[in-house]
Amino acid sequence: MSHLHFMGIGGVSMQGLARWWHAEGHRVSGCDAVDGPATRSLRRLGLQVWHGHDPHHLDHDVDTLVTTMAVPRDHPEVLHAHALGLKVMPRIGLLAELFERRTAIGITGTHGKSTTTGLVATLTIAAGVDPSVQIGASLVGLPHNVRFGRGPHLVAEVDESDPGFALLRSDVAVVTNLEDDHVAGEFEERRNYHASMHDLEGAMQRFAGSARRALYCLDWPGLQELIGWHPGAASYGTHPGADYQVFDVELAAEGSRFRLRLPSNRVAEAVLSIPGEHNVLNAAAALAAVDLAGLDAPALAPALAGFGGVGRRWQRWGEVNGALVVDDYAHHPTEVRATLATARTSGRRVRAVLQPHRWVRTARHWPALAEAAALADEVLVLDVYASGERAIDGVSADLIVEHLRARGTSAAHHDLESVVAYLRDTLEAGDLVLTLGAGDVWRVAEALVGSGAADAPAAPRERSS
Repeated sequence: MSHLHFMGIGGVSMQGLARWWHAEGHRVSGCDAVDGPATRSLRRLGLQVWHGHDPHHLDHDVDTLVTTMAVPRDHPEVLHAHALGLKVMPRIGLLAELFERRTAIGITGTHGKSTTTGLVATLTIAAGVDPSVQIGASLVGLPHNVRFGRGPHLVAEVDESDPGFALLRSDVAVVTNLEDDHVAGEFEERRNYHASMHDLEGAMQRFAGSARRALYCLDWPGLQELIGWHPGAASYGTHPGADYQVFDVELAAEGSRFRLRLPSNRVAEAVLSIPGEHNVLNAAAALAAVDLAGLDAPALAPALAGFGGVGRRWQRWGEVNGALVVDDYAHHPTEVRATLATARTSGRRVRAVLQPHRWVRTARHWPALAEAAALADEVLVLDVYASGERAIDGVSADLIVEHLRARGTSAAHHDLESVVAYLRDTLEAGDLVLTLGAGDVWRVAEALVGSGAADAPAAPRERSS
C-alpha cells in the first residue's frame, strides 16, 4: 500500500483522484491553499488534509507527490520531494493509470465535456455494468464527482488544457468540438496552456489516434480533417453524412427531444430535461459512445430523461420575487453565446452577470466575449478572475463594458458585492438572472437566493487548481 500526497487536493479533478486511491485502500493525504467544503469533506472521509502548503507535509512516509500544472516546478514542496527521492507525478499521469486498468471512455473537447461525461455515466449506470466515473463537476446521483465501480468500464472527463491528455489511451475517445482555448499565443503563461492552436490540434489528434474507436462531431468545422483518418473513427451530428445522425429535433425552454439513427439503422429515441441545442449534440455523443462501447444505446436512451445536468451547467438556484436565478460555467465566447441563446428561449428579460476568466484568455478573446454577451438584455461585468495568473497591462473588464455600450447594450462594471446589491434593488418578476463564468461568480446566485435553496449546487473548484 502506497502513500500519495496531493497538492491542491481541493481542486475538482484532484479530489476525485484522491477519493479513488483512498477507495482502493491506499493511504492518501493532501494540502490546499483554500480550506473549503471539498477539503472538509475529504477530512470527514478520513484523509489528512492540511490548510496551506508546507514541504514538511511530505515527512510522513509519503511515497508519491501528485501535482497539477498549476504547481510551479520550483515550488518548495516539489523541491523537497525531489530531495527526499520521492516520485513526483502529475495529475494526468495518475489518470493515465486508471485508463490502463479499465475499458475507458474518455470525453474531451473545448465545450460540453462535463455534460457529455455525465450523460455517458448515466447511460452506463443504467446499463448495470457498475462503471467507474471521473468527472470535473458534481453530478446528481453521485455523492461526489467520482464513482468507484467494480465493472470494467471507466467513464472519464479529459481536460484538454493539460497537454499530457494526449498520452491517455482510451477504448473510445470522444471529441465534442475543438476551438481556440487554452492557447497561450504571444503570452508567456504556459502552465495551463498549449503554445499554439497547432499544438492543441496535434495533442487532440494523438489522443484520438491512440484509441480503439474515435468519435467526433461532424457538425464541428475541422474535426473530420483532424480525426476522420482514424480507421476506427465514427461521427455524430445533424449533418446527413454523420454515422450517428440526429434528426426530428424538438427544442423547448425546459428540455428537448430528438431521434438518433445508428449505423445499424436502429433508432434511439431521446428525451432530455436539460435545454439547448448544444445539449442535444452532447446527448447524441453519449448514445454513440455507449454504442461503440458495445452497450445497447436504444434500450438505454430512456435513462437520459432522468439526467438533471451537472453542477454549474444551467444550474437553477431558484426564484427571488418572481425572478429566476440560474448559474452556468460558460466562460468561453462560444459557451456564453450558446447559454444566452438558451436563456432567450425563456421569454424573460435576460440579465447576465459575466465574470471573465483568466488574464490570457481575456486578453485574447475579450472582443468575442463581449459580442457573445450582447445577446443578453443587460450585462453586468465583474473583474477578471485571475486563477493564479498575473495581470496583463491594458486588459480589464472595462474593455468589455465599453464595447457593449458602443453597440447599444446596457452594461456596467461591478464587483461581487455591488452587483448583488444592484440586483436586489432592481429585480422584477419575469427576469432571468444568469451568472456566467468559471470562477466564483456563482456566489452572486448564492447571495440572491440563499445557500438553503433546494437545488443550490456545491460549486466545485476549477479543474486545474
